[in-house]
Amino acid sequence: MEIGSSLTVCNSIQLWRFSSRPNHCKWRALSSSRFPLNYSIHVSNSSISRVFNCKACLKDNKIFAAETKSMPGECFKEFELSSLTALSSLDGRYWGKVKDLAPFMSEYGLIRFRVLVEVKWLIKLSQIPEVKEVPNFSEEAQSFLQGVIDGFSMRDALDIKNIEKMTNHDVKAVEYFLKQKCQSHSEISKVIEFFHFACTSEDINNLAHALILKEALNSVLFPVMDELIEAFCNMAKKNAHIPMLSRTHGQTAPPTTLGKEMAIFATRLSKERQDISQIGLLGKFAGAIGNYNAHLVAYPDIYWLSIAEEFVKSLGLSFNPYVTQGYMGLYIFGLL
Repeated sequence: MEIGSSLTVCNSIQLWRFSSRPNHCKWRALSSSRFPLNYSIHVSNSSISRVFNCKACLKDNKIFAAETKSMPGECFKEFELSSLTALSSLDGRYWGKVKDLAPFMSEYGLIRFRVLVEVKWLIKLSQIPEVKEVPNFSEEAQSFLQGVIDGFSMRDALDIKNIEKMTNHDVKAVEYFLKQKCQSHSEISKVIEFFHFACTSEDINNLAHALILKEALNSVLFPVMDELIEAFCNMAKKNAHIPMLSRTHGQTAPPTTLGKEMAIFATRLSKERQDISQIGLLGKFAGAIGNYNAHLVAYPDIYWLSIAEEFVKSLGLSFNPYVTQGYMGLYIFGLL
């Protein structure tokens, strides 16, 4: 719309005419309404680009139209992600300290582990004799599926995000991605409809979240904690005979040694590391309400509780047999 022109807008409540001039614009009601309405419109020509927010209402047969406020169309371009615009300090000033966690705890990491769970479940189905529609995969087919997991890239994650724009569902987008990925494989293409078989989204998500924590702990956090513990132990030995003043209740107290104080930190951190490592990362895989309903309708002769337990444990997680659809891992409170 060019400056100096007009535009008529109609909704279910009222018909409005928008007239614009170079310095201001107004809405004029063409039919009656008692409800205040808010509109925004982008007006531009070769020399100006602005967003106008307009508000108008009709009361006692009188029109009240507010002058518009405008905002430069370029202003939001300055707020692309950087250390200054990040909503969280973890993605801003502390990014250099936590970036090693990004492959696991970012959305990319979540998508990658969703892919892993979906692929592993299809492989598990192929190993159940009663599921005749999914026969045992050949070594070549298993290698192909494992390659989908091992070779998962940022490009793959972006492809899934593009699919999500169509599905408006993040887990369903992963399923569609895998079907597309395996469509060209003659053996796997025959059973691609068994991706996500009998699953609810939370089956995939709860295992992916547990795997995120498992891999982040083992690959990043525990190694860092071990380095710190070793450093404290070395400092304790090196400074075992160096005296220092101690305090209690804010007052000077009998002397201690620097080495002994470092040993305290080594002991405390070792205890925390041990406690965290002993927390069981639980997972469930029981369908929409936790009763294996879809599983039993399709294959009533299979003991699905046992299958689910085998599958969850094969991922290196502990099995939680009694759940609903949604599942909040209680182990998270232990980590906190």
